Amino acid sequence: MYTVGGPTPNPAHNRISRFTLNGDVAVPGSELALLDLPEATNRIHNGGGMKFGSDGKLYIAVGNDNQFFIAQDLTNPFGKILRINADGTIPTDNPFFNQPGAYKAIWAYGLRNPYTLDVQPGTGLMYINDVGEASFEEIDQGVAGGNFGWPSTEGYTTNPQFQSPVYAY
Repeated sequence: MYTVGGPTPNPAHNRISRFTLNGDVAVPGSELALLDLPEATNRIHNGGGMKFGSDGKLYIAVGNDNQFFIAQDLTNPFGKILRINADGTIPTDNPFFNQPGAYKAIWAYGLRNPYTLDVQPGTGLMYINDVGEASFEEIDQGVAGGNFGWPSTEGYTTNPQFQSPVYAY
């Protein structure tokens, strides 16, 4: 994941690409763009962590672009964990794939700036590191369709609408 583009008509945005390697060097001209995210307004809180899950799908952490309520809006990728196939197509079993108007690659939402994520060997459980605003940092267990509550909640919560972190500090 990296930032590409510049001023209009090609505004800066984040791109997820795959490259062919020769040893530890990318082969020139081998880039295959898998997913171009929309232009970010503030260009901060980008997240950017990526990891293949035990299901072979690529999970992508995307920050909320410092736009608080965008994390709850299912029409865009910001403040979300996205899930795509290795070839860049979107899995039809994503939680919001069939919801009209939803950004089909969303797997989980309600995150502020999920900067890293990892998958626990053996169990396949996903853990997401989400940067809080003023009170808490969170470690969340990834759940398909899960809403982690940002900006309505930060840190532990008993609200049944939201996934409470496994650890907050």
